Amino acid sequence: MKALLRLIAGCAALLPFAAHADAPPSIPWAQLPVSYHPAPESDEGGLWMIGDKAEAQIRTSPLLVKDSPLNAYLRKVVCKLSGPYCDSLRIYVLDIPYFEAAMSPNGMLQVWTGFLLRARNEAQVSFVLGHEISHYLMRHTTAQYRRLRDQAGAVAVLGALTGGLGNIAALGLRGSANAFSRDEEREADARGFELATAAGYDPAQSIELWQEELDEEAAAPKDKDFEVFAASHPATAERLATLTAIAKAKEAERAKWTIGAESYESVLRPFRLQWLHENLTLAHFDQSLALVQALLKDEPRSGELEYALAEIYRRRNADGDSAKALAAYSAAIAAGGAPNDVYRGLGLTSLKAGDKAAAKMALQKYLALAPKSEDRAMIEFYMSQL
Repeated sequence: MKALLRLIAGCAALLPFAAHADAPPSIPWAQLPVSYHPAPESDEGGLWMIGDKAEAQIRTSPLLVKDSPLNAYLRKVVCKLSGPYCDSLRIYVLDIPYFEAAMSPNGMLQVWTGFLLRARNEAQVSFVLGHEISHYLMRHTTAQYRRLRDQAGAVAVLGALTGGLGNIAALGLRGSANAFSRDEEREADARGFELATAAGYDPAQSIELWQEELDEEAAAPKDKDFEVFAASHPATAERLATLTAIAKAKEAERAKWTIGAESYESVLRPFRLQWLHENLTLAHFDQSLALVQALLKDEPRSGELEYALAEIYRRRNADGDSAKALAAYSAAIAAGGAPNDVYRGLGLTSLKAGDKAAAKMALQKYLALAPKSEDRAMIEFYMSQL
């Protein structure tokens, strides 16, 4: 029953959807009529009702991401993918630092900020969102509910669905990604690929995204909250191999594909430092290292990313990490664009390394740039010992 909790997990910012000029005119394989709503007395109607109740709570979630440019951007992508179903969907952005997007049966699409941090361009976003929209159009949620109902009984399943609605974020985390069978996940991969490429998105980007996810998985085991993911989703290596074959066959169909790196960067950039910090709070440092190193491939002279790299080394504190952190802090300062905290990290790392002069200089610089910092008293104490 825990698997079905994902059906009601929500994110944040409720958005109306408007039709998009570039949307495909129809989606012939969709199993939902446009503007579909099930009969209230049906089992599917009951699922939608539960989703509606959860959605009402989501609108006031403290995890809501309200940024208008970001919301409008994601709305544009979803409408471009979903075509005539655009008005039936709502998107919610939830500030949770895990790679996740999920669709509920009533048209709620959740997008977690951990996914947005990892995506490098609009095309990569489109393949993941196309996958989730495909679940909705193929009515996979209803099929999964009926399977579980036949096994455990409607009362037990509905009891699991309706329990704990007050903690939507926790439900999303614990129930993440086990709602559909492997076959349904494979079907959503294939259909989502169709939606994205029909909208003109570069098929090669689906390979890039899942290769980076595979590299991150290889760096360290997944968080225990997400071990359940493997029970229903195809393994990342399998998904990557399948999408690679499909992409190679598809690439020749167009002379030019859409990637959308600059447009995506413009809406992501105001949040990236915050989301990097949130990723670090998970203390999965090997995974964070793989993530930041992947991002640095596109921006090898980014002060912001070099700062994040330095913070990973400082916090991980493995053999040799102190020297790596000092080098990354110096690179961040030289590149420009790093936050003021770069001097705090440099000072603390220098202090630990026994270089009191460098520590004092860096911590003085930090306090000069951030005179009202919350940790001022602690930094001043450290400096008094130098």
